[in-house]
Amino acid sequence: MDAPTTNRETESPLRVLFLSREYPPETGGGGIGSYVATIAPALAARGHEVHVLSCVAGQANQDATREGVHLHRRGVRHVLPRIRRYLPSTSFRIEGALSCYLEFRRLGLNFDVVEAPDWMAEGLAFAFARSRPLVVHLHTPLLLVGRHNPGSFRWSRDGQLAASLERLSIRGADLLTSPSHLLVQDLARAGWLSDLRPHIIRYAIDSRPWTSVPPADASPPRLLTVGRLEARKAPETLVRAAAALAADIPELDVVFIGRSELRNGESYKDWLARLVGELRAPCRFVDQVARDELPRWYASSRAAVVPSRYDNFPFSGLEAMAAGRPLVCTETTGTAELLAGTAAGAVVAPDDPGALAAALRPYLLDPASAGRAGRAGRKVVLEHCAPDRIAQAREGCYREAILRWQQRRGRWLGRVRDRRLGEGRTRTQSTDDVEHV
Repeated sequence: MDAPTTNRETESPLRVLFLSREYPPETGGGGIGSYVATIAPALAARGHEVHVLSCVAGQANQDATREGVHLHRRGVRHVLPRIRRYLPSTSFRIEGALSCYLEFRRLGLNFDVVEAPDWMAEGLAFAFARSRPLVVHLHTPLLLVGRHNPGSFRWSRDGQLAASLERLSIRGADLLTSPSHLLVQDLARAGWLSDLRPHIIRYAIDSRPWTSVPPADASPPRLLTVGRLEARKAPETLVRAAAALAADIPELDVVFIGRSELRNGESYKDWLARLVGELRAPCRFVDQVARDELPRWYASSRAAVVPSRYDNFPFSGLEAMAAGRPLVCTETTGTAELLAGTAAGAVVAPDDPGALAAALRPYLLDPASAGRAGRAGRKVVLEHCAPDRIAQAREGCYREAILRWQQRRGRWLGRVRDRRLGEGRTRTQSTDDVEHV
């Protein structure tokens, strides 16, 4: 479902609260943090009062204002020490959600709408209390992260309960949004959405930090992929494709940037390094780097790759296109929806090193082709993912959520009123009966 739009000249400003553990640079550099750090200032620039509440264990209380956004950093209240020992993921979510709600109350501000991610169920207490209109933005819940990371994640009772909490936070929202149809379809098949119909709103990306990156045709034949080393991201598919490409392109260099997760109890990076040695693939690994260093890495690369088995809407894909790099991704990513029908790159099947190598080869052999695709990619994000455009779409969703919340609250108050009137009539009837006797 497309998002509604608003006219800021006729609509009053909103007071918006984002719940987000991740908010760079202090906490998190993943997709959620990148999303909130982009959309919050864009909403503030449109005249709204925007707050971000970040509750992280061990974090000192701090209040600051950045780019017009009011940032509130708080700790987490550990109220389930005994449960945490046996159900760490579940208690982690409950304590985080409770801390968010208590700190929201302590802020003492009358927010028009609250936005929370599905991940970590940060909006769970709001879903139960229904005290404010709640918009839940779908990033990728634990259900799908666990399903597509079999070597890194083993389902347990704790994991199942934790996933159920995220499901409850989703089902208790007044409105859902998602950056991809892919995620909506998978959650619908899992029975998580019921009659909820999420609005599709892409992530926003600020293209300004990337305008100084030189064109792709000026870069050496290097491939860049940014993201965690884990089964869901399928880095081994790119390693095998690189081994096949090395025969045609002896100067090929493939760089993986991102922290390593576990694979069957060992470091995914260590396992990949052995595979690189066996295949003699021209690959190397760089640990997670600061976000302001990424433009330099894209500048030295000819093309970017998202080889994932499953990825809702990786922010790294947007960054690659904003940097003017051709992007090759798999069909099982939300990014494929953005690339469809454009000249910005190519979409291939997952787990197919041959198809991945074939799609990358033209950009590596022909710098001019890479330059044309890179310019097309930059045009795509400017047209579809500009912060002001996405902020306007989110405004429309917030106002729709407020209206739904008001209607639902009105129905609830009506039922309470009717019940009280019914009880009053019952008491009157009982009195009449006594008087008659």
